[in-house]
Amino acid sequence: MALTSDEDWTVSVDGRLDPQALLPAAALTAVWQAVRGLELGDQQYAALKLLFGTGATEMVEAALDGGQLDFPVILSDSRTTIRVRRGDGRTARQRHAARYRVKQQPRQGRNPGLWVVEDTSTGQLVREDGHVLRWGIESSAQSWISRELARADYQGKASHTTAAAAASGATR
Repeated sequence: MALTSDEDWTVSVDGRLDPQALLPAAALTAVWQAVRGLELGDQQYAALKLLFGTGATEMVEAALDGGQLDFPVILSDSRTTIRVRRGDGRTARQRHAARYRVKQQPRQGRNPGLWVVEDTSTGQLVREDGHVLRWGIESSAQSWISRELARADYQGKASHTTAAAAASGATR
């Protein structure tokens, strides 16, 4: 019953379990809790219990060949789908965006409380040339995050292109 993955899995069950990113064993437990009370036939119940109710992750891990498992469940009056995905379901860009959070500083004298961006990975405020970046309006701070994401997108594509060019040059 050893875990075969230390990466979160995102699990959901149509109308019964909203998407949740959990460690594999906890993800399977959440699915089992959501489906075990459904009116299922004996075969479906046995299959679901084997996959999600035993706490063993190996079978589901093997089924995550493309990174996602959609398991249809036929109920007496409807159909529902159990979905298991590797990871948290977010793109690299979404993870990068989640790194930053706009905050308003407390009011000081005439200063109405300027807006700053916090880097949640370090807990520090974003700085440029040693100075904390501050904005008078929230949308300006949000714009900084958008520009940072665009720069990361560009640099990621540029480094990929550079690596591909270097690889093609090395084969000539």
